[in-house]
Amino acid sequence: MLIVSEHPRTLDEVQQSIQRWLGKSSEGVLPFTFSRGDGPADLLCLVSHSTQDVKLSTAREWVLFEMKHSRLKLNLDKFLVTTAIEGERVCLNIEQEPESEHRVLSWVLQDIAETKHPAFQSRILRAFLHLEEDLPSSTIEEATGAPTDFLVALEALSSAPGTAQLIADDPLLAAKIRGLKRKRQMLEIAGGALSSGQVAEVLSISRQAVDKRRSANQLLALTQGRRGYSYPSFQFEDGNTIRGLERALGHLANLDPWMRMAFFTSPNERLGGTTPIEGLQEGLVEEVGDAASGYGEQGSL
Repeated sequence: MLIVSEHPRTLDEVQQSIQRWLGKSSEGVLPFTFSRGDGPADLLCLVSHSTQDVKLSTAREWVLFEMKHSRLKLNLDKFLVTTAIEGERVCLNIEQEPESEHRVLSWVLQDIAETKHPAFQSRILRAFLHLEEDLPSSTIEEATGAPTDFLVALEALSSAPGTAQLIADDPLLAAKIRGLKRKRQMLEIAGGALSSGQVAEVLSISRQAVDKRRSANQLLALTQGRRGYSYPSFQFEDGNTIRGLERALGHLANLDPWMRMAFFTSPNERLGGTTPIEGLQEGLVEEVGDAASGYGEQGSL
């Protein structure tokens, strides 16, 4: 399954993201029409009569469009999103939110008030308030541009004045920080990750069947602590696992999950400098399998 995640900053970018995705994913008549409201701040997306082909999910900060073989997730923390039903049509209204930063902050404060661990949340919040005082504006702006909240925090912490002393006290800390950044980069290259429930839905099987495939090394899974496992998205295509995946995983069986991720997401000389993910997507099953065999032998030494 093709999974696209984007973070538009303007209403024009929202519309362009949806239109690009529809151009790649739709067959025949497009299921949406677009119209702008009376004011310049409004964008109205209308889901047409073919809504049976499209599933629409919304949350506070994102909208997810789903078709049979493709998904588009739009991160809309800069916008106000509402939905309405007009006859047989679903209307999605996306409005530019001039106070978006304040709105997100109010959500965070609400979440902190409802948390089971208020002391933990409060200490983290105080730490980052001090970071804002210690870091130059250029560093803050660079960190804020990171694609995920986790990476924003990681970039800020790695640049903090006190981090140098922490690294001096713990020589392994710098390597740990680099390792966390690398893991996030690999997940981005892999198209993100799905939960066990989402994989079950994509493959039209039960969660128990997903667990069996994971245990049999037919799926690559990453541990998420108490959250169970997550499954890199590149493994799924057209409601099935991508062709050649199981063969490649068989050659990597002796490696830990993140070593396997490193194989799939890194440029490979045997594949002409492309990643094994790209190789599988291009149908290079034999070539990727051979590359995995060599990589597995080197990693098990």
